[in-house]
Amino acid sequence: MTDVGDPVLRVVSRAAFALVMLLTALLLWRGHNAPGGGFIAGLMTACALILHRVANGRCALNFPPLVLVPWGLALSFTTGLVPYLLGRAYLKSDYGYVSTPLTGEFEWATALLFDVGVYLIVAGSALHIAYQLIDVNPRERVEDDR
Repeated sequence: MTDVGDPVLRVVSRAAFALVMLLTALLLWRGHNAPGGGFIAGLMTACALILHRVANGRCALNFPPLVLVPWGLALSFTTGLVPYLLGRAYLKSDYGYVSTPLTGEFEWATALLFDVGVYLIVAGSALHIAYQLIDVNPRERVEDDR
């Protein structure tokens, strides 16, 4: 994809990208206690990066998105395996509270690590599929079918 889209789309996509990524972080952070989490955050990240790719004609990532999938699988699997190896239920989540001068007291949970793993799997898979579809040249596809 070498041609660059509309300049208005490029400007709007910058603001939309920042807003969507902020919302993604919020959904990922609160997902272990409320609706949201890694799946929807991964899809939203993929949408933001796809918009960036369409508006700017290039990928925002410096690596193939499929690289995220094994890291996500490893993180999610490890998050479940560690409690099991300690004699507890698989995927048993621990939680606690941390107090900082800047943010005050907030809760942490190991379920967030599982959500981050799901986030990486979904974002990497969705981006890989979308980038494959974006990079298809219709003329080449017709010639390949012959």
